[in-house]
Amino acid sequence: MRKVLFLLMVFASAAIYAQQKFALVIGNGSYTNFGSLRNAVNDANDMADALQGLGFTVDKVLNGNLNQMETAAIRLRDRLTGAGNNSYGFFYYAGHGVQVDGVNYLIPANANIPDKDFLRERAVSAQALLDMLNRSKNALNIFVLDACRDFPAAWGRTLDRGLAVMHPPSDSIVMFATAAGRTASDGTGRNGLFTSHLLRHLKTPGIEVNDVFRRTMRDVASASNNEQRPAMYTDFAETAFLGTRPAPAQPAAATQTTQPAQPTQPTQPAQPATTNVQPQQPQQTQPAAATQRPASGNMVRINGGTFTMGSPANEPNRNSDEVQRRITVSTFNMGKFEVTQKEYEEIMGNNPSNFKGADLPVERVTWFDAIEYCIKRSQREGLTPAYTMTGRTPASGHPITAATVTWNRQANGYRLPTEAEWEYACRAGTTTPFNTGNNITTSQANYDGNYPYNNNAKGTYRERTTAVGTFPANAWGLHDMHGNVREWCWDWYGAYPSGAQTNPMGASSGSHRVFRGGSWYDLRQYVRSAYRRNSTPSSRDRSLGFRLVRP
Repeated sequence: MRKVLFLLMVFASAAIYAQQKFALVIGNGSYTNFGSLRNAVNDANDMADALQGLGFTVDKVLNGNLNQMETAAIRLRDRLTGAGNNSYGFFYYAGHGVQVDGVNYLIPANANIPDKDFLRERAVSAQALLDMLNRSKNALNIFVLDACRDFPAAWGRTLDRGLAVMHPPSDSIVMFATAAGRTASDGTGRNGLFTSHLLRHLKTPGIEVNDVFRRTMRDVASASNNEQRPAMYTDFAETAFLGTRPAPAQPAAATQTTQPAQPTQPTQPAQPATTNVQPQQPQQTQPAAATQRPASGNMVRINGGTFTMGSPANEPNRNSDEVQRRITVSTFNMGKFEVTQKEYEEIMGNNPSNFKGADLPVERVTWFDAIEYCIKRSQREGLTPAYTMTGRTPASGHPITAATVTWNRQANGYRLPTEAEWEYACRAGTTTPFNTGNNITTSQANYDGNYPYNNNAKGTYRERTTAVGTFPANAWGLHDMHGNVREWCWDWYGAYPSGAQTNPMGASSGSHRVFRGGSWYDLRQYVRSAYRRNSTPSSRDRSLGFRLVRP
């Protein structure tokens, strides 16, 4: 009898803790009062099939009205709430979408909306849906909108194009078929451009969920010649697999500390291309590279100077937030290398990295984790910490997901670079897209070489981080400023102010922190000197690390 009772308890525990997955898929294509979308229903049908194949319980609504869409969304919320905090939710919508005053609306198939003032009553607020799912307190919610088509209503022509940026609540990933403010292609085959690539990666076994979306972003951008570039907004700091998990890594890979199979890496720190300067750009006033003198340890002294931050209008694949302005920075010291796993573990007592190796850059650290590392390393070396952290959440352990951080600019301890300091040091006196010139190759940096920059030749995609210092330094002695891991900066993300500035510290407040440099995972255009990225300070992933500076 005791054996039977024990077995019943085992099976009950398995039922309680088994991961449950629920999805709602909506495809609206046959609109009564607006232009029809050829592939929206196909997209929804194929997405439902793909998610069912991954073990999701799927609700599907085709050409739904307002009541059907809202009822199905409530049902998804209730299922997630009932399943407990280990469940996954997936919401997918293909159809017309529109933004008004920063609010995104999903349009029911039979909607009659004579003017934008009726949207609140006759369409579905995307943010309201996302917030409702977040109240389920489940492990992960994924919110995918293939809805960024031009809205055909006459009054819609007066609105901003595409959808507005959405800030995800905790443990959520939001994915747009194209960047905020842009429109997406309905495709020429059975599926829309975005969904066709998403389906392919969803069906590939053993891919972590963030990689599913990143690979989709990369392939859509490549297939459209960068005309359509999906956007991901995430506040999910863990690792998740929607289908099967990958096979365990081989022991050799787990302990590897050097970049594999790179016998042909160049060893000289500069190539001829590094002196290639665009004539229309102002010259930098930083002293020549020969005046750079190493500081103590693995740090390089970066002499202060004035440079043009941002990118020119004719730089291929530039973004609108790379506005040029003249910036002056004071002298500082910067780490030759990204912080390694050995350095991090010695100070913090743990190693969160996905790719293990003492000489590999640490990754999967939140912005707050990087701040605490700066504080603790400064204390260990007898320096005055640059930062004060209060309200740490959690009170102990990692990752740190929330805190209040203040910066004492008079302190001599370690800190993160400002965004201006980072770009100044990366450029090392150059004005070209990369500090290697107008192009960069995979013998010069670790990034995804499958998709060349500005119609140049393909290179290698290593699919992981490499040991710091594997690739040549820039002209000022800094390694891996392009690629390997993205690097947290101090700044809140925001629009650059106009006019020249001295030692700018970024926006005064915000919800996302800046990171720079691109990573092993990124395409060439995303490792450019001027390219800006940002995420919530609680975010972490396999491509995100940091580098130190100090006075």
